[in-house]
Amino acid sequence: PSPSRPSLPTRNPLPLSAAQEAQVRDLYYARVRGLCAEEIRIFAECARGKTVPATWKCRPERDAMNGCMISHATPENMDAAREEWFRRR
Repeated sequence: PSPSRPSLPTRNPLPLSAAQEAQVRDLYYARVRGLCAEEIRIFAECARGKTVPATWKCRPERDAMNGCMISHATPENMDAAREEWFRRR
């Protein structure tokens, strides 16, 4: 008798195609950008009209924007995007 393997818990059991995964990623990135919209807006205002100088002149705004996006780039938000994709199907 072979030992039984426990099944892995998953909220979305169906494997998705590469194109479907790309759609899920698009939802995920849109969700993260939405959660950080204010930080993105502030950075964009600072960087408007600047090219290379934006690198150092807008560093605090860029760091705030990146920090926000990193804090929301979680597996939980990816799962939420995948669940939203399945609901739309």
